[in-house]
Amino acid sequence: MRKHAVVPPFHALDPELGVAEQLLRRGNPQLCAIVARLPDEVAAAHCLNSVLAEAGARPRLVATGPAWRIVYVTPYAGTGELAAGAAGLAELVMVGGWRRVKRCATCAKPFCDRTSGCTRKWGAEHRRGTGGVD
Repeated sequence: MRKHAVVPPFHALDPELGVAEQLLRRGNPQLCAIVARLPDEVAAAHCLNSVLAEAGARPRLVATGPAWRIVYVTPYAGTGELAAGAAGLAELVMVGGWRRVKRCATCAKPFCDRTSGCTRKWGAEHRRGTGGVD
């Protein structure tokens, strides 16, 4: 019997996940600092929570044994693009784990892997036939 992996419904994480991907492609220093802390997931989560707090975003990423969950706190008025992007990254980690946040094998630029098998190795700029678009 063949087993199939459960694939998160990435479209349900948009538009925030899309904002996170755009910010990572543009080299946003706050989100790139999160990815730089991997493979240390606890350090990455701490950095992500700091970015969420500074940006005024509501969710916080909390470790629950081997998995992650999101808890919500009262938001600040005027949360912006960074808050949305950081929240999208937190939601991706919650449903797909930190293994979905990667660095391009060619240029080391961070990206989010939306493939069903979590096998992507290259960012949008280095994938064949994408023209730099996800």
